[in-house]
Amino acid sequence: MDAKTILRIKPALSRYLHQFDDCFGRCTTRQHLDTYILGQLSDLQRKGIEPIADACDRPMSVESPPRGSGRHRPANS
Repeated sequence: MDAKTILRIKPALSRYLHQFDDCFGRCTTRQHLDTYILGQLSDLQRKGIEPIADACDRPMSVESPPRGSGRHRPANS
């Protein structure tokens, strides 16, 4: 979907997605839903959260700690 089409449908899509607000425990997570869905509909070659956030110039925080941070170790370690 090209940018012109996405801009045209964005208000209606946002209204539709607000039906699912109560599915999110945190408002910060809910705020990223519109961005993520618009990214999935876009012409981006890669559809992961990082390329979408880069294309939208909007940081999308990741809730899990970085790999190798040592914060979460297996119980048998």
